[in-house]
Amino acid sequence: MIKSGSVIGVEGSRSVTKMTNPVSNHDMKVFSGLSNPELSKKVARYCGVQLSMADFTLLLNGESDVEIMDSVRGKNVYIVQSSGRDTNNHLMGLLLFVQACKLAGARRITAVLPLLPYARGDHKEPEKRKPIPTKIIAGMLETAGTSQVITVDIHSPQTEAFFTIPVDCLTARFLFERWVKENVPGWDKAVICSPDEGGTRRAGSFAERLRLPMALIHRDRINSEHIISGDVAGKTVILVDDMADTCYTLNNAVNHLVGNGGASTIYILVTHAVFSQVPDSLFDQPEVKKVVVTNTVSNELTSISEKISIIDVSDVIGEAIRRNHYGESVRAML
Repeated sequence: MIKSGSVIGVEGSRSVTKMTNPVSNHDMKVFSGLSNPELSKKVARYCGVQLSMADFTLLLNGESDVEIMDSVRGKNVYIVQSSGRDTNNHLMGLLLFVQACKLAGARRITAVLPLLPYARGDHKEPEKRKPIPTKIIAGMLETAGTSQVITVDIHSPQTEAFFTIPVDCLTARFLFERWVKENVPGWDKAVICSPDEGGTRRAGSFAERLRLPMALIHRDRINSEHIISGDVAGKTVILVDDMADTCYTLNNAVNHLVGNGGASTIYILVTHAVFSQVPDSLFDQPEVKKVVVTNTVSNELTSISEKISIIDVSDVIGEAIRRNHYGESVRAML
């Protein structure tokens, strides 16, 4: 995993050796927050390091506390802390951890957030008096001392503009592409579909990669009814979304595709499976063959339904960490 090499040069009258990778693997520290320890272990294993130790504590009064058990002075620190059902506690633990690393002399602190907290709060609706949560999160991370952020399938590209530090937005799209080609019978005759207008760009990119037609479910603003744009009658439909929380949007999409569009088979691809409230009807419909998710969020997903398949994204995250650590291009992964 470690790349090495040397170039011999001359400095004054003596020879010096310059390493191609000036930062060694021993300078890398990978920590796990409380949100997804299994994913953190896999990421550390990919990077070829032991998972470093930190003590995250939730006090009786509801406050969070953290103590770093390993030395981080002069190290490049990566903390894997996703979002999910206990978002606020996980976020507070992350912020405290980042500041603790900064005070302990860490060289660089990267927050690895497979699911960015409050990712859907990326804009303000003009008619409502509401905040822009993602902008607040960006400010909090930077104030705490975060040097960089790594995330997966960010909800909206404009979120990057809230940060003044580097943000690497990874994608699970290639993993989903491979799964479709290996597991969907007659995938080359399928239709890619976005469950709402917000996912048009995401589904469009996926359809372009697979060279497949696309459909879209959107709301008619005059009649407030959902309409399917595109031909799905008698076809296999692949629904693509970045996050499933209550699964209302997905369930609504499936009902329209089957009831109004006449779709024969449906596969659902979701990167972040929060599944805080899953309607049974989503999995009960015979047309829904598989719901494919990643392990960015820690859940006992297989206990919900046998139709759920989980894809591991630790290699994608681990490779991004490795490239960052050695100063290599992450864009080449995308």
